[in-house]
Amino acid sequence: MEWLDREVETLPQRRIAIDAGAGTGKLTKWLAGRFARVIGVEPNPSLADEFRTACPLAILIPETILAAKPQVVADFILCSHVFYYIPRTEWEETIRQLISWLAPSGLLAIAIQNPSSDCTRMKHHFIPGGCDLRELPTVAESALGGSYHVRLDTVEAYIRTNDLQTACEVGEFILNAQPMPNPPLWADLEEYVSSQFLRPTGDYQFSCHQDFLRIARHR
Repeated sequence: MEWLDREVETLPQRRIAIDAGAGTGKLTKWLAGRFARVIGVEPNPSLADEFRTACPLAILIPETILAAKPQVVADFILCSHVFYYIPRTEWEETIRQLISWLAPSGLLAIAIQNPSSDCTRMKHHFIPGGCDLRELPTVAESALGGSYHVRLDTVEAYIRTNDLQTACEVGEFILNAQPMPNPPLWADLEEYVSSQFLRPTGDYQFSCHQDFLRIARHR
């Protein structure tokens, strides 16, 4: 949130923001307090009621990013932890679509898990294969046309808890962010968390560093 605060404060204008992959509207609500107008893009109908409760004044476009047509350009676009659910073959087209919604001097922020964080390593342990998000900056560079500046920022973050049960529940939540054809047994998750995240002090800690792919459009 500190990273988002800092970037939003630097914008020359804060007229319109788009939350691409808005989910329940938690971050859309945060944007609504900082922009004159906010639009959420979220195709999952089961989340629509929660979104409208959180952001009653926001516009909701119930489409995927590729299908959505906001009909406006935005000063700020946030796409937070969405690319896990987008097929690798659609990454470049999706980035081009998001960029097409940017106003002059606008900023697009794509948030993903840092590929070397403990959370990502845990995913790879239990869910072999899948997309390598380390490719995303290169994909963005290849998708760009016109005058843009691309930067990748890493924000450090850690999960800490005193007991194994809570650590495993957090691990379960993280693993469920991606499809799992063969979910691990709870005992296997406990073994992994204990072997990888238990500290000599008796508590548990694992990193969940966030990467922000920052794409700024020049005038």
